[in-house]
Amino acid sequence: MFRRLATTALLLLLAASYLFAQGTDTNPPRQGGSRGPLQGVGGTIRAIEGQTFTLKTFRGTVATINTSENTRFFRQERQPAKFTDFKLGEAIFIAGDEKDGVWSARLVRLQPDMAALRQELGKRFIVGQVGKIDGTKLTILRPDGESQVIEVDENTSFRNERRESITLADIKVGDHVFGRGELKNGVFVPQVLNTGELVRMRSGPPGQAPRNNQ
Repeated sequence: MFRRLATTALLLLLAASYLFAQGTDTNPPRQGGSRGPLQGVGGTIRAIEGQTFTLKTFRGTVATINTSENTRFFRQERQPAKFTDFKLGEAIFIAGDEKDGVWSARLVRLQPDMAALRQELGKRFIVGQVGKIDGTKLTILRPDGESQVIEVDENTSFRNERRESITLADIKVGDHVFGRGELKNGVFVPQVLNTGELVRMRSGPPGQAPRNNQ
């Protein structure tokens, strides 16, 4: 039971953090003008020195997070913040570039409250496994044990693990999906639906899919 609750909490945190990063445009043009997905990591602040955080990540590793004048900071409800607003012991998510365990952060955000996350699951974002597909309706088996029927529409976009554009026909029963959206007439309609597992943060090169850590 404890392991299930821990996994559920981690899934919700990862999904909300990753989707927040998508919604705040953490993929600015790189050198040469191209765009590409950034990596992300979450954890608890264990040390603060200068403009650098030391994190104990959700995977149990230690990560060094360097910030700069270009790093954007957010507290709850996407409220803009600054480096000094973050304290020891707080859980944060960062999006940026990683090399040898050292991150250059483009975004730092305080992790949302777990109770609030549970309230938003199925209303502002969805995460889970596809249990059934019936036309434009998908039954999602959520990490909290609930099943929810969602419905895509003409405005829904689809992406695979490599962040490439796909179609609804590419999604199969058994796939893991996550995405942000909203309720329309009582039914959750995703704005974007991504395939891929979110049991742990991406830790490889940009575009590498999350892997199951169980």
